[in-house]
Amino acid sequence: MIDILRVLFEFGSVIAFCMLQFIIYPSLKFYSKDGLIKWYHLERDRIFLFAVILAPGHLIVAVFQLLNRQDAYTITSIGVIFLLWMHHFMIVEPKHRKIIAGIGSTDQILNSISKNNLVRILALVFLLGWSIYNTILETDLWLPSSRN
Repeated sequence: MIDILRVLFEFGSVIAFCMLQFIIYPSLKFYSKDGLIKWYHLERDRIFLFAVILAPGHLIVAVFQLLNRQDAYTITSIGVIFLLWMHHFMIVEPKHRKIIAGIGSTDQILNSISKNNLVRILALVFLLGWSIYNTILETDLWLPSSRN
């Protein structure tokens, strides 16, 4: 069951980050600097609500998996998830704060955020693929004959 929860959290994260990458971030380029700051103050908290549910849930499920079994999949996953959190708080979040504060070129900052978000998407797609593969091997839910 924990494996399936992991797949659900990773799938939800991939969808959320793809929505940011392909819908929200491109549309922000059409705002003026003042309009963008206003948008951030009004709308960012709504998007943050998804992150508050998905990110900690993903981490908690991965920690439970690691406590249950220590193998290349769980150890590497925790490492990648930890790096994603560090990447967000050390690189991406300060850029969002610059936009809110009205510091610097919003076009350059948005391009940087978009590039960094693409890195997160690629890492999450990697984890999602590995989690699906691992879930198929570890559970009887999908393919009963695949489990040894």
